Amino acid sequence: MTAEEKTLILGALFHDIGKFKQRGILQNERLKHQEYSSGFVNDLFKDKLLCDLVVNHHREELEKSNLSGVTRNLAEIICEADNLASGERQPDKTVTKQQPLESIFSKIDYGKSNQKLYLQDICELFYNEYKFTINKNDYKLEELENTYANWWKSFEIEIKKVNKDEIETLYYTLKKYLWCVPSSSYKTRSDVSLFEHSKITAAIAISMYRFMIEKFGVDISKFNDFGNKDEYRYQLVLADITGIQSYIYNIGHKGAAKALKGRSFYLQQMLENIAYYFLNKLDLPITNLIYSSGGKFYLFVPNTAKANSILEELQKDIEEKFLNEYNGTLGLIIGKILLNGKDLEYNQEGKDHPISEKWDELNSIVEKEKKRKLSNNWSYSLFEPSGPDGELIKCAYTGIPLIEKEVVIEKKTLTEEVKLDEHSQIKFLKHSFDGDIFYQVYDNDNLTNDFISKEQFYSQKIGNDLKKNFKTLIYQDALEGYSVLGLNSFDIRKELRFENKLGAKEPRQFLINSLQIENLKGDANKGFKFYGGDWRFGNDRSGNSYEEIVKNREGIPRLGVLRLDVDNLGKIFKDGFGKHATFGRVVQLSSMLDFFFSHYLNKLKFFFWDPEKGLSEKINGHNYKVSELIEIVYSGGDDVFIVGHWSVLPDIAIWINDRFKEFTSHNDNFSISAGISLFDDKYPIYKAAFEAGEFEDKAKKKERKNKNDGVQKTKNGICFLDDKTPVSWKDFKQIRDWVVKFYKWIEEGLKNQQNEKKKISKGLISRLYNIYYEFEEGKYNNWAKWRWRASYSLTRLANQYKDPYDKEIKEFAAELFTSSKTEQELIQLLYIIANWTDLLTRKENK
Repeated sequence: MTAEEKTLILGALFHDIGKFKQRGILQNERLKHQEYSSGFVNDLFKDKLLCDLVVNHHREELEKSNLSGVTRNLAEIICEADNLASGERQPDKTVTKQQPLESIFSKIDYGKSNQKLYLQDICELFYNEYKFTINKNDYKLEELENTYANWWKSFEIEIKKVNKDEIETLYYTLKKYLWCVPSSSYKTRSDVSLFEHSKITAAIAISMYRFMIEKFGVDISKFNDFGNKDEYRYQLVLADITGIQSYIYNIGHKGAAKALKGRSFYLQQMLENIAYYFLNKLDLPITNLIYSSGGKFYLFVPNTAKANSILEELQKDIEEKFLNEYNGTLGLIIGKILLNGKDLEYNQEGKDHPISEKWDELNSIVEKEKKRKLSNNWSYSLFEPSGPDGELIKCAYTGIPLIEKEVVIEKKTLTEEVKLDEHSQIKFLKHSFDGDIFYQVYDNDNLTNDFISKEQFYSQKIGNDLKKNFKTLIYQDALEGYSVLGLNSFDIRKELRFENKLGAKEPRQFLINSLQIENLKGDANKGFKFYGGDWRFGNDRSGNSYEEIVKNREGIPRLGVLRLDVDNLGKIFKDGFGKHATFGRVVQLSSMLDFFFSHYLNKLKFFFWDPEKGLSEKINGHNYKVSELIEIVYSGGDDVFIVGHWSVLPDIAIWINDRFKEFTSHNDNFSISAGISLFDDKYPIYKAAFEAGEFEDKAKKKERKNKNDGVQKTKNGICFLDDKTPVSWKDFKQIRDWVVKFYKWIEEGLKNQQNEKKKISKGLISRLYNIYYEFEEGKYNNWAKWRWRASYSLTRLANQYKDPYDKEIKEFAAELFTSSKTEQELIQLLYIIANWTDLLTRKENK
């Protein structure tokens, strides 16, 4: 990257930094933000060219300036990039005082609500410090200048400590502070942060520069035609890893918990390492990585012959590496779409904005390309015999052939005893032969005949590393660490200093779920990374914490899988902004959704759970720590996968849904669907995951009739215990209330064995089952029979007990017939109530 390019990138990143300082100064005392920007970058970088670019990034100042030649044309590029990145700014003369950042979620509407305006307060982008958005009518503006002033002071102190040659460290410092600062607030309203605006401006600027270099030559002074919006100067590239589900769950029982966590983490790191590999090959800064999560990443790339040639080579090369290393199980699909200035600027004609259509079209291109997987490496040799032959040793977990048996028997392999780490009691015998590595499993000190592949061993080792709560993730070259297709590697370390070794190439350091990047040492670029599920449960000495987690808990000893994701996400991105869609808004929405799933949900590890009281941030009731009951296997993009004791998962699902409603500013256009499956700790995890996925799918697609308006509804609900009856979140909470009440009655009954008037047995559950089965039978025979039988059965039960049981049983009977609290008829939900109570009160041998 040339000196001019680095200056251009810094100029684009810091062109509006003066707005941040300006926010903390009283309105009648403010200077122009360009002056604050220029003064700040002069103090920080001592670079005249950079100062000239920053102070003249508006057309008005640029036309009045005496800039010429290279300086003038670099300023022209930033000016045009700034304009293209500012499409969402709408003049509003009613705004006489500066406003906080408006919630991006307030702008989404594809016909479900008349959304109210919510505002984002200043706070840390950290799960324990994050503040939910506030209704505009409840927001107090009086202290805003003082809040901004203090926020600016903290920013100024920290960024002055950053090595000015580390562009990525500067980038992450800006993200830490500017994520909640509006990109504009003077006579305008803004729902895109100053950070996202600055990032996009830099991405457009470097891409425009590269396009012009190819068009006009290396003499920057000859650049012209900056405002041409018909020219396709840019392209948006999407890379999507396929086969993730089958890969993650393809593990054995031994060490399943570690391996599942490790494989999930490895895949996320694979995605990011490949994204950085793309950036390095294209010689683009981190600003051009628009988004990376959920198994895919987006890059903003110049539309040049050189970039297209590199992308073509990358696609073929990486596809071949996936084919060789994963036999086609995993793959990377790449799609791209051209963009011009009109696609990026705001559409003043009132039509739907093209960027939404482009974003949707790009995703459709990738989906079509998935049907042509491996097409770039197609040859008839794919069908020819390959790999070892004869009697084979296969991976005990995946069945993949590892090596010919005679090679091991004749001891032609190099062997070495290894452990997951120096303190681990679990060990393996490492075999090496002609560059191939595989491992033989020990059972205590006895060597077994089970062999596992390198990637299976790595899955357990990564999971083991994560359990130690290592906070530093270090990217480095492929000489050490966990290799990613031989392209590069990553390692998980506790030390905060990176030791630059012979052969290391531009290392990067990332803190996991910590914003304190100033604590990182060394010359490497530094940043922070959001990672959903930064804890591990269980005792791993046995190698399988799932066996431990089902013991001494509430109810039946079973594990559960919770899967959930956002409904209608494609429609939200395509139609949610309508004619107000801009590139900045799309990116802002993506970033905030990923923050919730990749980071905010980590707050769960601080909670306690009680079967009656549910989740609490303070010790309450049975005092189960949530972190000892569940483990987030994957959370990012817009979906979640959680494994844990089944009994807590319904409350986890309710908590996530409630927080998501708050996070999305109570916008009815956003909703979540979920599914929960139960399984034994010996049951294959991939089957449990598949079943939870089926339950989630039922919650999304199976219609449920609302008795109040007769409308058949889908999505925005959960499927649990009964795959025929998905329920809304409102009904699920009502179901839980009854389950808790019945659970409490039965537990009290066990404590009052001598007092028949206070003893309610599990016979109650049998009555509920019978009522439901008679209702089911009545749908095909005598529909009314279940009613009078239920009335008789529950009235008789109520007459056996004193207050409060008799009144509450009669209340339940009345609710069963009237369903005043639920959207569906309560009788339709009775099987879930009975089964849930049954499983929660079952006292099997644990």
